[in-house]
Amino acid sequence: MSRRLVSTIVLGWALLYSRHGDEWRRQGDYAREGSCYEVLDSRVNDETLAEVGGALAAQSPDNPMRQEAYRRAERHVRERYRCQRLD
Repeated sequence: MSRRLVSTIVLGWALLYSRHGDEWRRQGDYAREGSCYEVLDSRVNDETLAEVGGALAAQSPDNPMRQEAYRRAERHVRERYRCQRLD
């Protein structure tokens, strides 16, 4: 392969991956262990709908196109968060 093609492929991969990079953010401390997961699910749902955006987010939840877009976006959004015990 030519050097230019390899450079283009690597740059494209980097741009695609950087959109969903490794961005861990601490959101807060919770009294119950389950509270973190409840907040996490709510935040993931909100950000996923925002990422799907536009007309698809407004469609009914049983729309196959919306379900597929939601599944793809949720996977990337969920990777940004985690619940961790603080000892």
